[in-house]
Amino acid sequence: MPSQRRNGFTLIELLVVIAIIAVLIGLLLPAVQQARDAARRTQCRDHLKQMGLALHNYHDAHGTLPPGYVYRPDNSYSPAANGSGFSWGAMVLPFLEQAPLYGQFNFSVAVFAAVNETPREVRLPVFLCPNDSVSHERMIEMGPAPERYAMGSFVANFGPPDLDDDQEQRLGMFSRNSRTRFGDVTDGLSNTLLCGERENGPFRRAGSHGVHFEYETTWCCAVRQWDEPEDDHGHMVLFQTGNVPNDPRSDDRDVSAPHVGYANFLMGDGSVRGLSENMDFRLYQSLSTRAGGEVLGEF
Repeated sequence: MPSQRRNGFTLIELLVVIAIIAVLIGLLLPAVQQARDAARRTQCRDHLKQMGLALHNYHDAHGTLPPGYVYRPDNSYSPAANGSGFSWGAMVLPFLEQAPLYGQFNFSVAVFAAVNETPREVRLPVFLCPNDSVSHERMIEMGPAPERYAMGSFVANFGPPDLDDDQEQRLGMFSRNSRTRFGDVTDGLSNTLLCGERENGPFRRAGSHGVHFEYETTWCCAVRQWDEPEDDHGHMVLFQTGNVPNDPRSDDRDVSAPHVGYANFLMGDGSVRGLSENMDFRLYQSLSTRAGGEVLGEF
């Protein structure tokens, strides 16, 4: 009888097929990752654009931008302690379709009061950069209890001065109890920073800032230091232009974005620009002043 031939793959053929599949997967994975990264970058920019629209609508309604954060002395707690702390982020909630959350806050007492515990712990995606791997999960914790505050990825422009020297300096767009009008921005809205990015988590260069080790950014408030109540912690919602974006020397007052080579910024006219971490430092500081009269080059 003639022998029957079996149809099938030899071992060598099977190994060739597996090798081809492995090569295809190796080629596809970077493309998929790049597509995901591009989608996250686009979403981050979209969130900043929503912030810009909300801030402009707030200005239309109130005639000024919201304060960087509200300072109200509370002598019943401690001399010079801030009995408020609500930030620009909390103020624009109604313009981000978050009126119900805005209504949960009791603005007549401090943000750290127990009555404000529930709303201050709400994580809002619009205040988060998708590439910020920390802020989506963790909370800022203050004090031994501790008090908890939802993190955020965006901070408002305080300008070039040192945030720790004087919280009420007005060179930038936002500061303690600020009431900046667009008419005050004589440098031009398209040439002035409104907001920037800051990822939470450890500093880029560990151990270089004394007792401080991590960025601590929230969306709702600047919270007094529980054991040093005269410290407003304005950096929790504001940034200074002390170092160029993503500088390894940056601390919790600077911009440090979860992107390679650049950080996204919301400009005064509502546009979003990606600024290089290699940009000229003087240009960066000039962009942070609202009425500095600087002559700007390309950026």
